[in-house]
Amino acid sequence: MIKDFDLLLLFEEMLLSEKLSSKNTIRAYKSDIKSYILFINKNYNFSILKVKTKHISSWLISLSDKSSNKNSYLRKLSSVKEFYRFLHADGLIDIDPSKEIEGPKKINNIPKVLSIKQIEEILENIKLMSEPNSIRLMALVELMYSTGMRVEELVSMPLNAINFNNNSIFIYGKGGRERIVPFGENALNALKKYMSVRPLFLNKKQNSNYMFPSSGKNGYLTSRRFSQLLKDIVAKSSFAHLSVSPHILRHTFATHMLSGGADLRVLQEILGHADISTVQIYTHIVDDRKKIALKSHPMENNMKF
Repeated sequence: MIKDFDLLLLFEEMLLSEKLSSKNTIRAYKSDIKSYILFINKNYNFSILKVKTKHISSWLISLSDKSSNKNSYLRKLSSVKEFYRFLHADGLIDIDPSKEIEGPKKINNIPKVLSIKQIEEILENIKLMSEPNSIRLMALVELMYSTGMRVEELVSMPLNAINFNNNSIFIYGKGGRERIVPFGENALNALKKYMSVRPLFLNKKQNSNYMFPSSGKNGYLTSRRFSQLLKDIVAKSSFAHLSVSPHILRHTFATHMLSGGADLRVLQEILGHADISTVQIYTHIVDDRKKIALKSHPMENNMKF
């Protein structure tokens, strides 16, 4: 199970890459959510993934007892609600326990996605890196773009999760939910090439059950390290002004699948979402792109969207 503070790191990464939040805003979010996590861990001795609405209410009562500053109270509530919205949208929780608690109104942002040309440019730039790092990063990006896996599922993937005979991955996801996800030939070729250099990422005389081993304490490449490698590549691209994270690769996969005619229910299963409503947001992206494309039609002035 992902640790609570690792979830906070994933949330921070999303704020940086998708919402382009300022450093001060991110610092405030982290401070608020860190204190919330500590409260839950201390008072209930379980993960924030198991929290119910009543536990959040208990935390809010403790805030009221400590301070009469309404603005501080509302900001902390807003931070925690935003955090749980992220966890729910990414399929890490089935139900948002903060949804029933009224707070500052928040408009759901449609996820940012990359174009096919931008994906191709990322892959071309990876080829310019030195080996074996380029080979590993190519496998990571190709696999994520081909499957839409969550970043933590990808980096912590067991070595035996890959079936090279039928191009599929066995994913043991959140809450013990299992799924088998197929992947394409590009990802297969990238993985086969990576397997030839994988021993170079192992400590001497040490084996690892992880597909992407590391000498770090987790034993596998961290999501933060993967994110940094991806950002370094994007910084050399024609769209260097964009902040791109592994989460955006997942969003891009989903959007491109729908654009290609994939069934929404099938996509839900591939992404590992329990609730189809969390997948439907991608239909808005596709619809918006169709509207933009139709505006180039010579009679677009007579069209209503």
